[in-house]
Amino acid sequence: MRDHPSDGSVRRVRDEREAPWVPPSAPEGAFERRELRVGAKALVTDRDRVLLVKERHGDGSTFWTLPGGGVESGESLSECLRREIDEEIRAPATVGERLGRCVYRHTSRPTTTVYSVFDATLGARPEPDPAERVLDHAWVAPTELLPTTLDPVERFIDRSVAATDGDR
Repeated sequence: MRDHPSDGSVRRVRDEREAPWVPPSAPEGAFERRELRVGAKALVTDRDRVLLVKERHGDGSTFWTLPGGGVESGESLSECLRREIDEEIRAPATVGERLGRCVYRHTSRPTTTVYSVFDATLGARPEPDPAERVLDHAWVAPTELLPTTLDPVERFIDRSVAATDGDR
């Protein structure tokens, strides 16, 4: 099976920006210094579905997100994304155009990652790698995302895919 990029139903979206993250226990006006990371995520579509991967946090809790991860030293965003997809779901990938960005403020550590999200196509079926903390994958309709989908990913998908339903 070959997974195909969207047929034009994906649209560019504005960059997502939120107020700085402040721990719930912090006094008013206080803030925590956060490490800033850069990463890349893939929006892989097949018909009217998007690919999500189920990952595990260090504490054992699970969540659903787009495949991808952080850029390593000397890597371009597209190189990072191809490497991450190969590591996480053992599939070669073709990386297309950048569709937008989403920002994820990690709750398990004081880090914020700014992910560039790219249209991508897989050259093989996804095979999650538990050694990479990827436990499963699912093809889901953008309007029926799984309950533990990360909020920034859900908002990105909603704005870039689900919102186009009314544009047809």
